Amino acid sequence: MFNFRRPIALVALAVLLVVAAPIWAAQVQVYSQSPDFNGLYASQNDTSGGFGSFATAYDDFTLASAATLTQVTWTGGYTNPQSAGTITGWTVIFWSDSGGAPGSALATFGLAGNAGETFLQNDAIGDPTYSYSAAVNWAAAGGTKYWLSVVPDIGFPPQWGWTTSSQGDGVSYQVFFGSGSTNPHDLAFSLYATQNTGVPEPGSLMLLGTGVVGLAGMLRRKLGA
Repeated sequence: MFNFRRPIALVALAVLLVVAAPIWAAQVQVYSQSPDFNGLYASQNDTSGGFGSFATAYDDFTLASAATLTQVTWTGGYTNPQSAGTITGWTVIFWSDSGGAPGSALATFGLAGNAGETFLQNDAIGDPTYSYSAAVNWAAAGGTKYWLSVVPDIGFPPQWGWTTSSQGDGVSYQVFFGSGSTNPHDLAFSLYATQNTGVPEPGSLMLLGTGVVGLAGMLRRKLGA
């Protein structure tokens, strides 16, 4: 007599392998301008000295292809005086381009805390510089010029500034006490997106392994019956 139990169990195993197939996804860097530690451009919302949001620094970027950005990292530091202050929050904004300057705000992310402030080194003029990171979720088109701004909430003094970079198109932008102008330096930041890679997510591997072990035990019991 034909035994239906074996093919049914094998079909169930095949179905589980398809359903529980690993999701091959990870954070991938899609744009980067490394710090050259040659100076800072002021960007700050003064929360205690009465100046308010007196300075905003921006830099432009263009992605090679469309991507949903999930993380932004940047480098900045302190001057006037050259000692660390207390950052209580950040405003990270993506902007459209308007004739080579920031245009309208496309996506705004407000973050509590200091964005994981981690000391890197003193720059060329002795300003202590730090790395920062923030989670975002914004779909950017490929081949389109955008602008990024990062502004900390921190009382003056000290003054916070975005670190320069020697990579990019050689242009950034700054609004200082209401006056906007281009600057002959890029600023240090990187952008990340979630993309398919060759590394499976641990949760999927656990589900797959548990399912295979369970079905293997069932096969042994069924076939031994």
